[in-house]
Amino acid sequence: MKPIRLVLITSFLMIACFYAISYTACKKDACHNVVCLNLGTCDGGKCKCPVGYEGLRCDTLSRDKFVFTYNGGDSCGTDRFYTQYPVRMYTIVTNPLEFVMKNFLNNPDDSAVCTIQAVDSFTFIGANNSTTYTGWGRLSNDSLWMTYSVEHDTSSYVCHYFGQSLRVH
Repeated sequence: MKPIRLVLITSFLMIACFYAISYTACKKDACHNVVCLNLGTCDGGKCKCPVGYEGLRCDTLSRDKFVFTYNGGDSCGTDRFYTQYPVRMYTIVTNPLEFVMKNFLNNPDDSAVCTIQAVDSFTFIGANNSTTYTGWGRLSNDSLWMTYSVEHDTSSYVCHYFGQSLRVH
């Protein structure tokens, strides 16, 4: 009786091993046919994009959605006045993570270099003569929101800008 029991246990273990190997061999790699561009990596069948890129294959530059003219204005310091003026964003061809903001502080000579931080946000820094400014901004749909510090000679203040892009849908 013992040999039959031993044969049955061995057979059962062999069949269990066969099914276990077959089951694990049939699991497909979710990233097998996924191609991620611009140093993106596949995770669970979807591309994880590095900062500055987005899209199903990381094939879209994040900064391109910022490059428009925004009509809006800002209020600075304790002033409750709202100064209206447009800002314009331009690409920097040599760097996919940067773009330039012109007409900053309603001055055609003031500009800032903006650096993408995430798909919807950026930081910026600029200077003109004795004025320096640093801040951050974010894009929500067609709305641009920025908060920044301005230092001019010995005074400094914080400003908030809100603008809408002139995109045509």
